[in-house]
Amino acid sequence: MDASTNCEEIAKKLNEIKKIMVTMIVGENSIEYYGRAASYAEPGIRLVITKPDGTLLVHEASKREPLNWQPPGSTIVFECVGGKLRIRSLRTSPREEVVIDFNTIYLIAACRLSTTKLKVIGTEADIVEVLQSNPKVIDPQAEVVGKDISTPYGKIDLLLRKRDGTLIVVEVKNEKAGVQAVSQLKRYVEFYRSRGLSVEGVLVAPSISDEAYNLLAREGFKFISTKDLSYRSRTTLESFFKR
Repeated sequence: MDASTNCEEIAKKLNEIKKIMVTMIVGENSIEYYGRAASYAEPGIRLVITKPDGTLLVHEASKREPLNWQPPGSTIVFECVGGKLRIRSLRTSPREEVVIDFNTIYLIAACRLSTTKLKVIGTEADIVEVLQSNPKVIDPQAEVVGKDISTPYGKIDLLLRKRDGTLIVVEVKNEKAGVQAVSQLKRYVEFYRSRGLSVEGVLVAPSISDEAYNLLAREGFKFISTKDLSYRSRTTLESFFKR
């Protein structure tokens, strides 16, 4: 959209597309806010963003937070007042209004943007589920005993058993493992050893701190990186751990 277009035409066009497109306007403007309090921003060059759901954001050259904003559900109206563009955003409950008056406009852009939700993969639960389906990536002889096994010290992520009866306690982290993760694994292993059982400990995480690795080695536990697991399994694990 050409910023040099007649103000009336700009306001008309913006009102036509505001429910379907995100609009971005850069220009010198002043801002007044009325509501639970009141504020005024003197003229300055700012970026104003409006979204189809009624969201209004006003950004300056620094900081993540907007200088002014209105939440989804607000009503946005573009007007031409005295030959210059005005944006009014009204929120009814509580009643709040933001009025933005442009002295000069340098840029107007509008586009359709996606509305999606982040899908998080590689959570600890995801990793446990995949390991449960592929226990042999932990040990060639391993079979699943169960997951989320309750103990007095918390729940074991995954418990495996080798053919000779040795248990394998698997502690899973989806971020860099520290000393706390090793200590937790140690408590689980000692719980079963106190019952006279043969137990091994395995920590699975993307990476591990030096201090945690040294402690792990002293305890005789094994560390497996999720980055390596993608090479040890060509099927399910690859989709979760591929880097």
